Amino acid sequence: MLYSFLRAGFWVFTHLICRYRVHGLEKVPATGPLLIVANHLSWYDPILLGVIMPRRVWFFTKAEIFRWPIVGAVCRATGQIPVHRGSSDRAALEKGLAYLREGKAVAVFPEGTVARKEQMIAAHTGAAMMALRTGAMVLPIAHTGTRRILRSLRTAWFPLVNIDIGTPFAPAIPEGVARKAELKAVTQEIMGRIAEMIPPESRGVYKSV
Repeated sequence: MLYSFLRAGFWVFTHLICRYRVHGLEKVPATGPLLIVANHLSWYDPILLGVIMPRRVWFFTKAEIFRWPIVGAVCRATGQIPVHRGSSDRAALEKGLAYLREGKAVAVFPEGTVARKEQMIAAHTGAAMMALRTGAMVLPIAHTGTRRILRSLRTAWFPLVNIDIGTPFAPAIPEGVARKAELKAVTQEIMGRIAEMIPPESRGVYKSV
């Protein structure tokens, strides 16, 4: 109930601060475990994904936010996953795995932090690990323009945001490679699919995809 209320409120708010176009919404599986992976340009990215997704989504959220008044209480009440950045947060990963095994949709920004120059940066392997351990379908999403949301009333009010949803897939597991190399290969596949939907000049470390 609370999630639906917040989603409706943010839907209205989002339409007041930006224009957005979504392509491929019909590709989102209606049921079953789903790992949503997207590039990360702005603090508004998870809010926007929550608004456009036709099913409820659970997010990995900075642990610091859970200490904020009201916002932290909302995160706890809606079951978001606190994650301590800068280290391997085993508890957060286990929570994400549990959600996927329950058939939920979990969103991950594999880069782990906002790309400062609207260029894709190297991703962590956590998303790959969760996909391989649960067998969840992976849904790649690429967006551009979110970095300009609420950045400046003078130069970037009501920016245009484009959101492209790719085809859900089950990562291919390389044969005859060590576990670490396997995770890197699957991470490369995930980020490559996101990069393919982004203009070449914004692909950053994945420009050769």
